[in-house]
Amino acid sequence: MNDAVNNPMNDDELMALLGEAVAEEAVVSDRRRTAARAAFTWRSVDAELAELLHDSALAAGAAVRSDGDESRTLSFGHSGLTLEIEVEGEVLLGQVIGTTGGASAATEPASVLLERPDADAQSAVADASGFFRLEGVRPGAVRFVVEQGGWSLTTPWVTL
Repeated sequence: MNDAVNNPMNDDELMALLGEAVAEEAVVSDRRRTAARAAFTWRSVDAELAELLHDSALAAGAAVRSDGDESRTLSFGHSGLTLEIEVEGEVLLGQVIGTTGGASAATEPASVLLERPDADAQSAVADASGFFRLEGVRPGAVRFVVEQGGWSLTTPWVTL
C-alpha cells in the first residue's frame, strides 16, 4: 500500500517535499527549455497562415469552361499584406502588395520562396513594386513563404 495512506505527512513534511519539487526546476536543461518554448509557439500556427482569398480554379463553372490552357489566379492575404499569383503553364507571375514591417521593410525587397514537399524550393526577389517571376513551375502541391524586413507570410498548401 501507499506509504502516504499508512503514514500521512504533516504540513511541514508536505511543504518540504513541495520545496524539493520546486528546486528541481533548476535541473531542467537549457536544451529542454528551448524545445518546450518551440513547441509552445505551435499553438498559434493557424493564425499565422495567410488566408486563401481567391482561387480561379474554385470559381463557379471554372471546371466546365476550362480547357486547361487558361491561366490560374490565386490571392492570399494576412495582416494587410496580399500575395497575388498568376500561373500560366510553367510560368508563375506574382506580386506582393502592402507591407507589415514598417518603413524599414518598405526599403527592402521581398523574397518569395515556393516550397514543395517533394522537391527543392524555388526563390525569387520582388522588384520595388513587389512583382516577381518564377519559371519551370510544375503542377503539384506548393506553398509560398514571403519574407521582408523581419516579417514573413506563409500560405497554406495548394495544388497547382
